[in-house]
Amino acid sequence: MPALQHAKDALIPRPGPQRLLSAVNLAYAVGRGVFLSGSVVYFTTVTGLSAGQVALGSSAAALSGFVASLLLGMLADRVGARRMLAVVFVLQAVGFALYPTVHSTTAFYALIVSIGFVEYGVGPSFGAFVSAVVEPEERVQVRAILRTMFNIGFSVGSGVAALALFGGGFFVRALPWASSVLWLGAALLVARLPRGRRSAGAGRTRRFGALRDLRFVGVTALSAPLALHASIILVVLPLWTVERTDAPHGLIPLLMIANTVFVIAFQVAASRGADTVAGAARLARRSGLWLAAACAVAAAATVGGAVTASVALGVAMLLLTVAELQQAASGWGLAHGLAPEDAQGEYLGTFHLHMILQSVLGPGVVAAATLSWGGWGWAAVAGAVLVCAAAVVPLARDAEQHRPRPVESGPGSGSGSESAAPSTALAEAA
Repeated sequence: MPALQHAKDALIPRPGPQRLLSAVNLAYAVGRGVFLSGSVVYFTTVTGLSAGQVALGSSAAALSGFVASLLLGMLADRVGARRMLAVVFVLQAVGFALYPTVHSTTAFYALIVSIGFVEYGVGPSFGAFVSAVVEPEERVQVRAILRTMFNIGFSVGSGVAALALFGGGFFVRALPWASSVLWLGAALLVARLPRGRRSAGAGRTRRFGALRDLRFVGVTALSAPLALHASIILVVLPLWTVERTDAPHGLIPLLMIANTVFVIAFQVAASRGADTVAGAARLARRSGLWLAAACAVAAAATVGGAVTASVALGVAMLLLTVAELQQAASGWGLAHGLAPEDAQGEYLGTFHLHMILQSVLGPGVVAAATLSWGGWGWAAVAGAVLVCAAAVVPLARDAEQHRPRPVESGPGSGSGSESAAPSTALAEAA
């Protein structure tokens, strides 16, 4: 049956490197879910920190991403994406294993920022490795499958964390160790993956070429407001529900669960058409329209009683989820499609800055606008999103027309790099 086949294709990658990549992503996601879901309880009860100190450390770790995402992406191009991915997993495993030794605020800040810095190397390294083993026309679909697996893994990890928190004592103290073991497992799985092909000019592009590519930077900047669905889903909509509507507070976790289920079920299907720059740009534009519509519906949740508010918030979450699915897929298509083959890590790391920017500024700015100005605040957010949605297609077209070409190199210039395996790597058993 077509529906069952679609579900199988979305959840079970083809044998070989794709399946191993999914296993790596699954181990990484479970590790993140285990610790992130219980980190506040761990740091406040085991380490003895205040909630404010934990929040400040998390913000500082996020800010490190502005530097780490670009630099570690560049490093992945130079030393090889597979090698870089294994290194960042091992460093994260070591960092989390050190959390039980932290007993002071200074040590906590130093460790969480260091781990945060390394963590921002996972995205560009993973993306660059996908570029190395997957043909360009299949990259978006593979990224969609990997995101589906990530959501499944993170949900499993959150469930494990919940059980640990109910168990208390030893189980809470073991949370960082559990994540550390899972990331070591991810590193071992990476070692089983094929090296992948590598452009002969890899590592020879001009320094900070992605930042000098102003059209690409422009597309990245426009993508930040289009990615505000993340801040709205995780922070703003729950605050809006509690502060400004009559909907029951118990609706919030139900909406979060519904969002996760929809992402798992429909991410692959929603990614169709994003395998070209033009298609990805159109998908980004459509995601902006859905996001603006979600803002309008969320604003209307203040009209009427609890039932009306609950329905409006449910519709808003559905629209936000559609925007999330399409914007994520468009981001993969734009980042991979606009990046030179010999600088995928650097360009992917630079493009990821749009998510870092919205995660740092989005919750505070959007929450302040909507909670202070109500419907007018939602209208301002929707207006900004629509402007970016209208501009992303022509700018992406211009960026594609002026996309930098890989650096030509002479014989032997690839020495010392990872093996340049043929493009049939996906057909080989790992």
